[in-house]
Amino acid sequence: MKILKKESDDILVIASPRERVHIGDYLVASESQRSLVLQVYDERYLDVEGIEEEIAREEVLSASAPGFTSDPTELATISTLIRDTRILLCKARGTISGGRLTPRANWMPSRTNSTVTRLLVEDLAVSVAPLGVRNIRVGTVDNESSFGIPAEALDGRITVITGRKESGKSHLAKILLRGLLENDAYSVIFDLNDEYGTIGRRVDGTETGEAKKVKVLRPGRDMKFSLAAVGLRPITNLLSHSLEMPGTSLREFVKIWEQLDNRDELTLATLESGIQQWRCNEFVRDALFARYHTLASCGLFTDSTHQQFDLQDFFTLNRSGGALVVSLSGVSPLNRRMVVELILSKLVELLERRKIPPVFLFAEEAHLYLRDTYWEDLITRMRHFGVFTVFVTNQPDAIDQKIYRQVDNIFLYNFSNDSDLALISQASMADSDTVKAIVRTLPPRMCLLLGYAVRNLPVVVNVDPFDSPATGLTRRFFEDSIELSASAGRPAHPS
Repeated sequence: MKILKKESDDILVIASPRERVHIGDYLVASESQRSLVLQVYDERYLDVEGIEEEIAREEVLSASAPGFTSDPTELATISTLIRDTRILLCKARGTISGGRLTPRANWMPSRTNSTVTRLLVEDLAVSVAPLGVRNIRVGTVDNESSFGIPAEALDGRITVITGRKESGKSHLAKILLRGLLENDAYSVIFDLNDEYGTIGRRVDGTETGEAKKVKVLRPGRDMKFSLAAVGLRPITNLLSHSLEMPGTSLREFVKIWEQLDNRDELTLATLESGIQQWRCNEFVRDALFARYHTLASCGLFTDSTHQQFDLQDFFTLNRSGGALVVSLSGVSPLNRRMVVELILSKLVELLERRKIPPVFLFAEEAHLYLRDTYWEDLITRMRHFGVFTVFVTNQPDAIDQKIYRQVDNIFLYNFSNDSDLALISQASMADSDTVKAIVRTLPPRMCLLLGYAVRNLPVVVNVDPFDSPATGLTRRFFEDSIELSASAGRPAHPS
């Protein structure tokens, strides 16, 4: 391989057909004591003058006079090599000097004296300082080399996993989650499709070492809250953000709450009685009663000490990390928003008081249960307190640009929609040419990793299979028909 020319910020490398280089691979152009790191983001054929006419002429002759043609000088072989010669479109990623990589790429290697060779990701990793020691294996790179990211790359960071449906997003999220559990971290997962409850088990039914760290709860069944245990601030946040209580009514609610709390009489029954006896405007009373009845009938609250769930107890009882899976499948949209609001508010309150350690939050399709007005607060405020979010979505436009500007890591699966690619390209740490060209070519289970976890060096990763029972699968009509027919002892399709 040789450097051919430079066009704008692209460096073009000419490669023979025998060179095994693919889109996303790294090259290194070495000269003297330094080397320029290049990444292939696209490729095309060498455009030699008259080559198209030659190919067309040969095709016509072959079709009109098929047979063996003598070629003693092997000109056809040379012509074939020229036709298949590729031009690799590359972006400069930095300079290796003295064994260390720096982001500077303000020089050009000699087209005559430099040598261009393949650079494996594992060799490139040696030239950058490690981010941590707690490795989470993700998959393979360069077709064979093991690849992982340090758990520290997710700590204190915002991560987005996105791609079109059935590309492998949740699959990767479960790999990261299990890796965090193996490193004794705490996670809260909002699970819309009952996919995460089996992360502690293998396909053969055996349990992993982290099985006892996984707790699955369903709101309204085995996850119910006590008003007194939840506290005033999470409840007022719920009333304000989820139930849209007006400010005037909210102030009266706080007075009623504080009066009952001071007497240590805070229950659902006493709250109803307190609202009924409170002296206030009738419209305010109606607003208070409307929200109270929602709280009382939603099934999320209880006065029984045996049924109530205490978030702090989850951290206290799991000293070596744990995963709290909040199963939101089959939960009404209103209850979904309410329980998410309660948990997030309570997490922040406990973190402010340093009652619990920092926690990783996995938000599957978060746009379905978080209001737009709450996104920015979720990122900016909670991140500083110790809530580090991993967003998993197939709708990148559902995530606000304010969030994208603060994202540290992006796991990007296949997208073909131009608007989606344009949105992610604007927010990513890599140039738009790289993102758009590479992502379009990705098959399922392969993703482009961008950002802090790879030191802003884009890496194409073939994600490992996840050893866990398949859950959350799409139910299909014809598969059900086959199973029903088999159980009834008759053929699935009439002959």
